[in-house]
Amino acid sequence: MYDEYIVHESKNYHDSCYKNNILPKCSVCSLPLEGQYLVDSWSNQYHSNHGEDTGNCNSCTRIISKQTSENGFKLSDNRLVCGVCTKTKIESNKEIEESRDYIIGILSRYGFNNLPEDIPIELRNRDELSKLRGRESAEIRGFTHYNYLYDSRSGEVDESSKTFKIYILNHLPELEFKSVLAHEYLHVWLHINNLDYSSDITEGFCNLAAGLIYEDNIDSKFSRINLDGMLINEDPDYGEGYRRIKSCLDIYGWNSLIGKMRNNNLSCYYN
Repeated sequence: MYDEYIVHESKNYHDSCYKNNILPKCSVCSLPLEGQYLVDSWSNQYHSNHGEDTGNCNSCTRIISKQTSENGFKLSDNRLVCGVCTKTKIESNKEIEESRDYIIGILSRYGFNNLPEDIPIELRNRDELSKLRGRESAEIRGFTHYNYLYDSRSGEVDESSKTFKIYILNHLPELEFKSVLAHEYLHVWLHINNLDYSSDITEGFCNLAAGLIYEDNIDSKFSRINLDGMLINEDPDYGEGYRRIKSCLDIYGWNSLIGKMRNNNLSCYYN
């Protein structure tokens, strides 16, 4: 009778030795990973059944487990949130206002001046945000509601009547919250300047602000993962629209791009 071996890199291993000492181990259960397995954005390797059992965090995409994400839980709107992201979630008025101050400071640095600092900011779950927006979306993170009146004599918008309210998804970790708030503040800027573009240009342009927050925190792996995700997002507005308007930004810089937005001169977007 002959012993059976598994050959790996020209070396022979008993089956048990190969599984225990050579095969990669699951980040969730520590058992050998045989055959196909999954890898999340944080390089956690795991059996596919763990993804079915616990799922991945809706914010950071980590596979949820005690070992990889300090556990996690499901929210009332069925989002999955890990323990790591929960540590920095924005929820108090003080945290919201500190985030606003940071966002306005960043945006003013790039030419978005005189943004209103008194816009109400409220946290809502995904179902509530979808209802406010008027359509259901599993990806919705924020929504800006605005009101204004028309001057009865001129028929034009009464600029002094414009009011805004920003709604943001609850239970977001700090960096994601700030990126969403920056995105929504560019919606405010567009409305203040009476700029009405197609949804791909509008959302793509606003997503530049979200990218600014991640770029300002590029030492964070969370930021790098989200920036990479924005570059491969297949959504026609938040993905393709963002990449096309970003190509304009890369060519002209912020000052010129802001001028082109004001003057409806975005030929670069269509090239």
